[in-house]
Amino acid sequence: MSQVSVLTATPSLPSRSALESAARDLEIELDWKESAGGLALGVNGATVRVTAIPGPVPNAEADTSAFLSLSAVNGRWRLGKHSSHLALTLEGTMQTKPAGLINRLSGATRSATKLECLSQFTRVVAAVTRAVSGIGVHWAAAPVTHAPDFFSQVAKDTTLPLPLWIGVSLTPEPGGRTSVLSFGMQQLALPDLLLHGPAADELPDTIDFFFSALATVAERERAPEEGETIPRSLLSRPRVSYGPSPVDAAVRVWKLDL
Repeated sequence: MSQVSVLTATPSLPSRSALESAARDLEIELDWKESAGGLALGVNGATVRVTAIPGPVPNAEADTSAFLSLSAVNGRWRLGKHSSHLALTLEGTMQTKPAGLINRLSGATRSATKLECLSQFTRVVAAVTRAVSGIGVHWAAAPVTHAPDFFSQVAKDTTLPLPLWIGVSLTPEPGGRTSVLSFGMQQLALPDLLLHGPAADELPDTIDFFFSALATVAERERAPEEGETIPRSLLSRPRVSYGPSPVDAAVRVWKLDL
């Protein structure tokens, strides 16, 4: 089960027309069913339950994790006050169509992978966020809270919306360098990454490589090995090492130095 909170001004469920419009734009099909206290949205054989909850996310977790979103880098976005939220949970086994023309023509399906399930769930969350004009989106497993427009755009434009599933911490280092640390890769049974990058003026390229490296290990579903190289370009192949996390010495992270 995955849980995400769409932060709102009032504890109101989306209207069917608004949600269906958002779902079409995000290219997903939803089966609408009202249930006790909320909605049950069918998506490829699984169910996304939507429950309206008066009051903010407990323990101010949504507020304190907003600075870990890429949408908040350099103060571009700040989370406004939310007085309620919609809790979305993914339940059941999602199905998808296997590759190949014969399989598509036959109507055969297979169980979706973890990444496929999360990607589809992410699009459902984005559709709900649009339909209720959400204030923010809190992904509890990281934890991280994103700007609603950022969440919807990444969900729509990418097949692997990894930046929405994890938090990112940027820390200035001596010599004008920057370190980038991920939070939340454990939801994919993988360790987090600590990348030591060049000066801040090269930050966009550093962030691109950071997520490219994380996507590489996520798609192959195994952690990198000590000493393994992660290609960045023909001339740059940083080597993996392991060590303690800078925020918790008991947790091991993999490291790259550019």
